[in-house]
Order: sequence, then structure tokens, then C-alpha cells
Amino acid sequence: MNALKTLVCLVAISFASLSTLAYAENNEQVKAAIEQTVAKLEQAAAAVDKGEDAKVIVEMVLEAKQLQKTISTSDPKVSIKKAQGSNKLGQARTALNDGDLKSGGDLVKGALADYKEVKEKYNATH
Repeated sequence: MNALKTLVCLVAISFASLSTLAYAENNEQVKAAIEQTVAKLEQAAAAVDKGEDAKVIVEMVLEAKQLQKTISTSDPKVSIKKAQGSNKLGQARTALNDGDLKSGGDLVKGALADYKEVKEKYNATH
């Protein structure tokens, strides 16, 4: 009977450890996605400042939009700011495709500011 109790305890501890490891791994994946999104948007903002072709900037915006999809959190403040940044990326893409480099550039920079805030808020809670 003692062997059975020991076995049950070991199994319970193993599941708890795996859950913690999975959380830590997911946390690192989210942080990496935030970092990559911010880096891509910094690259896009620099391209705007240099006066790069709108198509080049649109590609960077699309890459950032894909990268941000893996950012997931249960914190509503982070989620709201992420959604605002995502909306600005969509608007930036539309403006750039329409040839409005000024408006598109402003939206890229606004999205960059939003994702920097996402990074700050996420890192503060994780």
C-alpha cells in the first residue's frame, strides 16, 4: 500500500513539474514573439524614415503582423494594447498600398509604440 501511495505522489509531482515547464516554455515563446515583432517594426520605421519604397515597408508590416499572432496572454491590458497595435498594422498596410507613405509611416510608428508597451507590460507581469 505504501508503494502505491509513493507512486501516486511521484506521478502527481511529475504532472506538476511538466505543467510548470510548459508554462515557462510558452512564456519564453511569447517573449520571443514580442521581441521579434518590435524588431521588425523598428526595421519598418527606419525604412519609413529613409523613404524606402512602400512595397518594401508593406512586406515588413506583413511580417510583423504574422509574428504578433503568437503573442498570447490572459492579461487584458496587454491584450488590448496588442489589438490596438494589430489594428494599426492593418491600417498602415492599407495606407501604404494606397500610396500614402506619410499616414502609413505614422501608423507603423504608432504600432511600434504599442508593441513596445506590450513588451513592457508583459515583462512586468511575467
